Amino acid sequence: MLEYILPFIGTIVTALVTWFFARRKTNAEAKMAEIDAEVKAAEFYKSLLDDAMKRLENAITTINNQDAKIQMLLSEIEHLTDELKKFKQLNGKI
Repeated sequence: MLEYILPFIGTIVTALVTWFFARRKTNAEAKMAEIDAEVKAAEFYKSLLDDAMKRLENAITTINNQDAKIQMLLSEIEHLTDELKKFKQLNGKI
């Protein structure tokens, strides 16, 4: 009877040791997969932020260019208004 029990106990001990180390390996692999997913998510959000920064800088540049054009046009309107006043004064309309 002992000759049947010893191999059975040996098999059970081997299975338990294998299960224990396999469980640790599986937990480590799961942790690595979780870390990889977090790194990929961080890279994705970083690329989104970089794209948003580029778009924001482009919009700011466009707004600044339009502001400069508006200032130039206002200056030109003031100059033309002064010229029109001078012209009216020369023709005696004021």
